[in-house]
Amino acid sequence: MRNENASNGMAEDLIRSFVQIASAELHTKTSIEKAVSDIENGVSDDTARIEYLKEDLMTQASLRREIMLSLYRMYGERGDKEKWCVVKHLGMAMYTAFEAFQASDNDPEMLDFSLRANQMFIKAVTEFLGVEVTECASCFSDILKAGEGHEA
Repeated sequence: MRNENASNGMAEDLIRSFVQIASAELHTKTSIEKAVSDIENGVSDDTARIEYLKEDLMTQASLRREIMLSLYRMYGERGDKEKWCVVKHLGMAMYTAFEAFQASDNDPEMLDFSLRANQMFIKAVTEFLGVEVTECASCFSDILKAGEGHEA
């Protein structure tokens, strides 16, 4: 007997995990760009750092891909796999917009950006997984907790 609640809770955790890893990928990419710039501008000659960061980036990307694929398979591969990249990019955008809000000292416009990016992300994830489309994170969570074909 499959524990639907545990599986759906696991899905929520996997979504958070791959978004965090994608955000780490973005940060590592930025670190590579900085290291290259430092070398080009004579601030550093540490080319080994670039190689180290590239290895980290590949490891992060590989794990993020594995998690996304596992999540897609959890829902029977019935979703829209063409949403893969949109989900990845909106996940990073959602998290980065949230970080901008945190850095903004509670600027309402930054909060609005963060919330709107989250809505787009949740909508894309629901389409990717093939579950009921919603733009509300709380509703999406309820949908996952209700399991397939049950009322929330």
